[in-house]
Amino acid sequence: MQRLQWWMFGLGLETIVLLIALVFIVNLIIQGFFLGIGLGFVNGRNRNIGSTFVTALLMSLVTWIPCIGCFIAWYFIKSRHDVGWGGALIAWIVGAIVSVIVLIVIILLFFGGIWAALLGGLIPWGP
Repeated sequence: MQRLQWWMFGLGLETIVLLIALVFIVNLIIQGFFLGIGLGFVNGRNRNIGSTFVTALLMSLVTWIPCIGCFIAWYFIKSRHDVGWGGALIAWIVGAIVSVIVLIVIILLFFGGIWAALLGGLIPWGP
């Protein structure tokens, strides 16, 4: 019986790791794409898709650092795309807001049944 429990724990852990990896990859793609759009608002250079994806990857790797991760991410935008600190902040905010909105839409599209079950149980439909 002990083996079965560890096996089931392994399945749950694998699912959690795959979901985290999926969210990371989707967020990286979205952030790379919309960082270029955000840089368009602040007249940034090197707005091609490859450069913004490299910047988004670097930002994803350093934003996990507590307290200074955001500042390092802004520095990457500032130095790689020739904008000031304000421009880097605006481009970062545009990318972050759009990526959160797109991730919420993806969750609602693919896992909409969960939301319908949760909200459907809260809304009385019968007499």
